[in-house]
Amino acid sequence: MCIYVLGCIVSDYFSRISVANFVLLVFLALRNTPLAPLSGSSYEKLRPLHKTAGYTCIVTSVIHGITYATAWSQAGHLHKFRELEYLAGGIAGLAMVVIGASTFTWFFRRSYEVFYFIHLALFILIIIMVALHRPKISTKSVTIIIFIACAWSLDRLFRLAKICWNFYGNYASITPMSDGAVRVKLSRDLKCKPGSHAFLWIPSLRLFETHPFTLVCNEPAEFLIRPYDGFTSDLLKAAQRQPGKKLRCSLDGAYGQIPSFMDFDSVVLVAVKSQASLEWFGKELQELRESGKVNLHIYVTQGDLEKSIEVESLHAADGSSSESSVPDPEKGFSINEASTKDDLQGIRKGRPDLEAHIASLIEPCAAESHIGVGACGPANMLNITRKALSRSIYDSGPSISFHTEVSHMEFQFWEVGSGWCNG
Repeated sequence: MCIYVLGCIVSDYFSRISVANFVLLVFLALRNTPLAPLSGSSYEKLRPLHKTAGYTCIVTSVIHGITYATAWSQAGHLHKFRELEYLAGGIAGLAMVVIGASTFTWFFRRSYEVFYFIHLALFILIIIMVALHRPKISTKSVTIIIFIACAWSLDRLFRLAKICWNFYGNYASITPMSDGAVRVKLSRDLKCKPGSHAFLWIPSLRLFETHPFTLVCNEPAEFLIRPYDGFTSDLLKAAQRQPGKKLRCSLDGAYGQIPSFMDFDSVVLVAVKSQASLEWFGKELQELRESGKVNLHIYVTQGDLEKSIEVESLHAADGSSSESSVPDPEKGFSINEASTKDDLQGIRKGRPDLEAHIASLIEPCAAESHIGVGACGPANMLNITRKALSRSIYDSGPSISFHTEVSHMEFQFWEVGSGWCNG
């Protein structure tokens, strides 16, 4: 009897923790979350907290179920699990475990569409099952579940309203790029900062799916998309069949709070790209090279620079060029460029010493300076950059704002320097 009573008490305790975390994880997952203006962060920056609340909810739900089953087994009441309210609780717990398993990085990155469908379908199932598990208003659990369902539905209505608003007269012109990417240029502007992201909807390719991409321009809205599989693969095929074809489209967004890099005293921008091409923005690179305020460094990780790289002449050259590519076995890195020998002076072979580059900028700065560091690329590069900014010698130095963007909508904004760091 003591084991039964103790098991019921422990199980009830963990059920309350689970419900509380369920509320929190839903609010942290809403794209139009009320926590954004309160915290000064967009929804994607709250994602680590959403994951933490989600895993906590899963663990406490499993403990809740195990302790109840153990207690009822001791008392000989296992037959009660055949009743609807207890069966519904078990289904909800199992659905949570499946959602948790689908969040593993390897699955998330390889099968984003499957992950999204699992998340959406099982979330709705959990809402229904938990309401059936505790249907009495007196328990307050069903009241909380109704509140969560209303908040989630309201967020969906806001997102649907944005898609409807941006659908009128909006077309996407899709053009394949020489490096394998796809340029998607919309016919309507979007009130946002370049660097923020939006969810693109092209019904002729995916009627019931929207996909997140970073905006490279907002007047009009424009994306540069690297194809992988699923939607992006179909987008590339459509662009190759009919370059410049216009497709009806809409946007849900924009989202993200991008720092204004014009407000910083100094700025460091770091980018890594697989199969990169400098051809389409060679003019801009030349302007940067001629500016006395900009230090431009381009690195190729492997290959014979003189023989294998082609860089389009960034100067007004005699037009002589050759074509080839440089592979990187680690990332499938390939740079297709065209240039004269003089142009190769700005391009270096090997991996950059990020710590040295960052130190050369930060160390001469006064303690009251504000430095912006922006990075875009794979997670390992971002970790190296973050580690370089976390050196103890910067604790009493200038304030450093670190904005990062990685694939699959994992955005972060860090502040480091003067002895503090927020993520």
